[in-house]
Amino acid sequence: MSQEKPSTSLQSTSDHNVQNIILGDLLFKPWYQSIYPEDLVPKDAEHLYVCRWCFRYSCDKLAFAKHTRLCANRTTPPGIKVYEHGGYAVWEVDGEDHKLFGQNLSLFAKLFLDHKTVFFDVATFLYYILTFADPASPEEYSVLGFFSKEKLSWDSNNLACICIFPPYQHRQLGKLLMGVSYKLSGWEHPGGYIGGPEKPLSDLGQRSYNRFWAERIARFLLHGRQCSNKPDGDTQKLPKPSPTKVSRKRPPREYLTVEEIGQATGMLTEDVITAVKSMGVVRPDTTPKKRKLARLMGDEDPKEAPKVVIHKADIWEWAKANCLSFEDPVKDEGFTAGFPSFSVSEDDDSTSQEE
Repeated sequence: MSQEKPSTSLQSTSDHNVQNIILGDLLFKPWYQSIYPEDLVPKDAEHLYVCRWCFRYSCDKLAFAKHTRLCANRTTPPGIKVYEHGGYAVWEVDGEDHKLFGQNLSLFAKLFLDHKTVFFDVATFLYYILTFADPASPEEYSVLGFFSKEKLSWDSNNLACICIFPPYQHRQLGKLLMGVSYKLSGWEHPGGYIGGPEKPLSDLGQRSYNRFWAERIARFLLHGRQCSNKPDGDTQKLPKPSPTKVSRKRPPREYLTVEEIGQATGMLTEDVITAVKSMGVVRPDTTPKKRKLARLMGDEDPKEAPKVVIHKADIWEWAKANCLSFEDPVKDEGFTAGFPSFSVSEDDDSTSQEE
């Protein structure tokens, strides 16, 4: 899983059998050893030319130039558009229907993913490619990255691997793809599921997801958002903390279980715990006198789950220190008709008309 360039210690540059990557008109270095067939990409290849639309590859500059003039994906990506907003679009590509595209994309991604293992058996995967096009010239698009997921995951994984290509990193695009992966799982709607990325995560992937999860939880705890168990569209609103006043009264508390936070954000319980711990905002629950007395008298419920306290002020401080944007990177209005597939009820006649 790749979101940023790994440190030099994590790279094995001596094993690279490709020195330079040319993606369209961009030139950059690979991070890891390629596994392209050696009869097509020799170990001493100085330049590997990769089509920026279909990811076909060649070490022959003239052959590459000829292909780019005739590429079938030159004006539009393969697959179905599932999301579009602000010039960015996400396309769902079925590995079974577009086998060569999935294989070429996977081989290219291996140059930047240390632990990627699936390159040719792509029929059981869906690929979601992220593109950008200037609204003034929609046919001039670039593929910026992608994520993939298994069509059938026994572990409820909503993402198998994710990669933003090096020239397009540090633009918050990884968060956009992560957000889309959660939205497509349909966790907010009947028939959807709560899931997360395939584990174990790489070190870079873990850091990226810790940040993504923490921001997701901070938005919910501070501002609220639609919960999966509220189909009527009601939204939980948590007010912004008022200025501190001298008072002996305890501020009102809202009790939530970890599971409830997960249901409200579409996150697995284990991921909620990981994120909250990474934020450093958890405090032990000070036992009130009545509970302390109940414990001494033996009346305390042994099945009661342990409690911790999270102060909104601490979350605000964390948000400020980490330059958190409270605007969700994924816009609901950006999804095209039928996506997420769980978002349309069976009795909704408004979606029955043909396009």
